[in-house]
Amino acid sequence: MIDNYYCGAADGLSCPQSITVFYQSYKIFITQKDINGHFTNQVYVNDKPVSPAYQSGDFRIVTTGIDTAVVIPKIDARVTFAGLIFGIYLPFSEFGNNTEGQCGTCDNNRKDDCMLPSGKIDPSCPNMAHAWHTNNSHCEPPTPPKPSPRPFTCNTTICQILKSSVFEKCHKIIDYSPFVVACEFDTCHMHIGHIGCTSLQAYADACAENGVCIDWRSATDGVCEYKCPSPKVYEACGPQVAPTCEQWYNQKFIYTINQFSAMTDMKIEGCYCPNHTYLLSFTSNECVPSCEICQLANGKWVKANATWIDGCEECICEEDTLQVSCHHLSCPEQPFLSCDQDGQVKVNESVGCCQKEKCECDMKKCQPAPVCPPGSVLTTTMGVCCPKFTCPLKPVCVYNEHEYQVGELVPMRPCEKCTCDKQKDASTGLLKVDCKPIPCDEYCPQGYEYQRTLGQCCGNCVQISCIISLSNNSTVTLKPGSILTPAGNPCVGYECLKIGNQFITVEAKIFCPPYNPKDCIPGTETIAPNGCCHFCIKKGQPCSVSTTTVRLESNGCHSKGMVNITSCNGACGTSTFYSNSLRSLQHSCSCCQELATSERQIQLFCPDNTDFTHTYTHIDSCGCLKTECSVVGRGKMATTPSSVKSRRRKR
Repeated sequence: MIDNYYCGAADGLSCPQSITVFYQSYKIFITQKDINGHFTNQVYVNDKPVSPAYQSGDFRIVTTGIDTAVVIPKIDARVTFAGLIFGIYLPFSEFGNNTEGQCGTCDNNRKDDCMLPSGKIDPSCPNMAHAWHTNNSHCEPPTPPKPSPRPFTCNTTICQILKSSVFEKCHKIIDYSPFVVACEFDTCHMHIGHIGCTSLQAYADACAENGVCIDWRSATDGVCEYKCPSPKVYEACGPQVAPTCEQWYNQKFIYTINQFSAMTDMKIEGCYCPNHTYLLSFTSNECVPSCEICQLANGKWVKANATWIDGCEECICEEDTLQVSCHHLSCPEQPFLSCDQDGQVKVNESVGCCQKEKCECDMKKCQPAPVCPPGSVLTTTMGVCCPKFTCPLKPVCVYNEHEYQVGELVPMRPCEKCTCDKQKDASTGLLKVDCKPIPCDEYCPQGYEYQRTLGQCCGNCVQISCIISLSNNSTVTLKPGSILTPAGNPCVGYECLKIGNQFITVEAKIFCPPYNPKDCIPGTETIAPNGCCHFCIKKGQPCSVSTTTVRLESNGCHSKGMVNITSCNGACGTSTFYSNSLRSLQHSCSCCQELATSERQIQLFCPDNTDFTHTYTHIDSCGCLKTECSVVGRGKMATTPSSVKSRRRKR
């Protein structure tokens, strides 16, 4: 019996693409498997995989890469499988009124094709299909279709090809109307663009079954194009059993005339090797340019006269017999091997199929690495077995076991600058050390003197004078103990003091008593010897001590309060008379001068937070002292001495 179930567009079920044929003690299961993105038919006989063409005494299984067919000559039955579609071809003489199921009753009457198991005719064949479940079916109940978001328009243009001249040769043999109905139904209900191709393929298979092979896919504008796995190409009309380079295979399935021949010599579509190439074997998809080859046990092949090494044998593909012949490799004669390097020993090893002598190393016999002296570097080069050590000189200078690069200072002599030079010393092979006396900078700024220092290469600038900046932006120096009165400024004096290692400049300012020429006796106006203060004998003022209150200042430092400064002022007797005996004018002069003085001290405070003791002269009493009259009408007046001594200290 043949038990089948069609899972396709018409029944609305979701099924795996497979079919099972039971015949006598055989179970033939055909399904599809995705291999590298290409669905390929897989065949199992009694649950064991087989590769078509496959043949037993009762049936033959062949494939073209698209259709897989099971032919049973005894009952003249043929079952084809191509994924979504399958076909069952039965002779009426054997199966008339003797079938049931989805395909209906074999009576050449399509009116009872939608018969339910109860015998009732269902007006809908898709609904009827759900009633014919078998134990071998893996179909699941249909999933209700989701409502389409927009109306679907059926495009049944591809179905019209069935009516066209493409299938004209088959129209008189097989009625195309049922296939057109199925095509339009599938196209309008499945909503898959290429679903109509299954009806065209089914009609083409039926035509081929009746001896009419049609190239129909080229008329679909690529919609039904079939792409074969490389390197095979599609052919619309080809043999069901393609020849291979295996002669036994060709003899059994092609050249031998038997009960299977008539059922497998029709032309159908399939995937075949390109022109001028041949299928290597029925179990491979490899196409070869010639069958003048030898097939190897690992599935590979070689051309005639090709040679290769296989293990310990050298093989050749015999051109005349296309058989592989091999002979054992002969070992070459060993040349004399001398293991005379340090650490070498001679041992035997297997190289392929032959024994070969080789030298191996015994590292225990190698010498340890030496310690290289300064100025050299340890260099290792690998010998045959042991490393070889050398101590080549480096481009450096060496002094006191230390290395110096070119341009680096070498501390050889205290008062010389020694550097590592680029020139090489011929005696040592190392670089020379170039030494030159260290140049000393003997320039010193104003007020300093360059002096050499015992035990040092160069001397230092030592201060020897005070440095004074005058108001006219000039700078002068002053030795310790010296006093300087700048030109044009007689009221200011500078004194240089050396206290320890410090040079201190003391500035002394002279404060003059009030002076008004209108208060002076005419002719008594004079200027102090230092050129600073103006003095005169005031009208009606006897010689006496006068006091002026001032704030003492010296070198920018000031007294905290006002200080009384004294001076001698007033008139003394002065006369001029004619001496008769001398016959000339005689002068009698006296000056208002200090009769007694004392030294007083006061602290002056400076902006740099230091203070020092300032000593000045105080006049205790004044009187008229006779003096020589050297100029008529002019008198001499004593002025207050301005002797100043100062000592500054840090507060």
